[in-house]
Amino acid sequence: MAIRTAIIDDHEAIRLGMEAAFAASGDERVQLVGAAATVPEFFAAGVDADVVLLDLRLADDSDPKDNAEELRAHGVQVVVYSIADNVRLLRRALAGGADGVCRKADPIAATIEAIVAVSEGQQVISQEILAAIEGDQDYVAAALGAREREVLSLYAAGLEIPEVARALFITENSVKEYLKRIRAKYTNVARPAASKLDLFRRAIEDGIVPPVQPLR
Repeated sequence: MAIRTAIIDDHEAIRLGMEAAFAASGDERVQLVGAAATVPEFFAAGVDADVVLLDLRLADDSDPKDNAEELRAHGVQVVVYSIADNVRLLRRALAGGADGVCRKADPIAATIEAIVAVSEGQQVISQEILAAIEGDQDYVAAALGAREREVLSLYAAGLEIPEVARALFITENSVKEYLKRIRAKYTNVARPAASKLDLFRRAIEDGIVPPVQPLR
């Protein structure tokens, strides 16, 4: 039986191009059964797929980790299908349970082989991509404590200091002290966060808040 495959990519040209490429390949091991621009659109369409080719960056600004987790929770295996230029987003997708990574520049035959391998329970990540992830010198964890992560999650999501204090039943001075420590920890690992927007970005990178626009 052919492996039912779908593609989630917000560029129509990519979706149509993949449909044509699959048809032209003549490989009967894989059948393209649907395409969508976002994960919610995929589920709304009721597509029944075994494997999904998932782009890292979608127009709804969704988190690759959340997308991968939701697909895996529904029994769908995930192959990240991207230009693979953003190591941090790759980390997020893999943390969400993605089974493999394919570059959009790869030949269609290589993409099909990755789909087949993933459907057989293998993880497919090229040595080149693995080396890029492991060699990402720009990413160093800030090692925030549990309370610091709580403060950051609320503050970066848009709450003001008094609101954070009330939500966590601590004083405003305590919130300010936590924020001071958080900024210092990020600075110490060469990931400065001087502004609230900087903190929001760091929180996204570390999976503390989802990638949505902060409240202003």
